[in-house]
Amino acid sequence: PAPHPPASPQLDWRQVLVLGLDGAGKSSVLHYICSQTARDHIAPTHGFNSAQLFVEGMEMDLLEVGGSQNLRSYWPHYLSEAHVLVFVVDSVDRSRLLTARQELHALLATEPRLPLVVLANKQ
Repeated sequence: PAPHPPASPQLDWRQVLVLGLDGAGKSSVLHYICSQTARDHIAPTHGFNSAQLFVEGMEMDLLEVGGSQNLRSYWPHYLSEAHVLVFVVDSVDRSRLLTARQELHALLATEPRLPLVVLANKQ
């Protein structure tokens, strides 16, 4: 049999799931992470956004799923593929902190061992 060609170095791959209530600033955070620049206004996400980041031999797929109430029911479907959850909270919108907490706790009940980063945005 013919010898196999040498294997190309495989990048270590991670999926980062970015969730949070609508208006928390998920798209702004994603934009900033990828471009190192801030934007004043980003339209609400209707569905999802994704971006890729390559850092020190690692490929990270950042997947943001919209946070409107009708999209939150889809969140659990994305947890099983994720390596880490980034939960973005609008830290100045005190009227919705309880809702954000309830949604986060429901996610953690579904996937309790998933590493978590809570990002208090808009401080």
